[in-house]
Amino acid sequence: MNDPTLALIECLKQETEHYRKLTLLAGQQKELLMAGGVETLPENVRLEEKEVFALGPLVAKRNELLGEMAKLLGLKTLTLTEALKRAPVEIIEEFKKAVIDVVRSAKLLDEANKTNEKLLDNALSYVNFTLRIIAGGGKKKMFSPSATMEEKKSTFVNRIV
Repeated sequence: MNDPTLALIECLKQETEHYRKLTLLAGQQKELLMAGGVETLPENVRLEEKEVFALGPLVAKRNELLGEMAKLLGLKTLTLTEALKRAPVEIIEEFKKAVIDVVRSAKLLDEANKTNEKLLDNALSYVNFTLRIIAGGGKKKMFSPSATMEEKKSTFVNRIV
């Protein structure tokens, strides 16, 4: 079980590195959004896509290694948590650190993405607001009172006889 476990540790380290790069790029994207630097935003997005595409094979490899480890243990499936519980004592600390690092870096990326999502939503709302004003020609709309006037009803002071 050492060989797949060591390979899994290495895979997790690589995954963590890509998540960290994505988090840095998300931070740069936040700065661009806040500064209104939309001209460099496409380049940032391209770099993010490159990192995301690099993660795909790593996730597949991680799942493949977990599958191999499950077969060696006579199980159908194996999660990272279960693999950590069954890891050899001599590498358990390194394995535990790799799992914690990948989870932590994925959470940081998630938080950064949520922040950027809010900023993008705000920017989109502003653009839509501006487009509605432009489409209206910037003209003031005429206020028209309701078409039906209320009937004057008699009151004690103003009686109609």
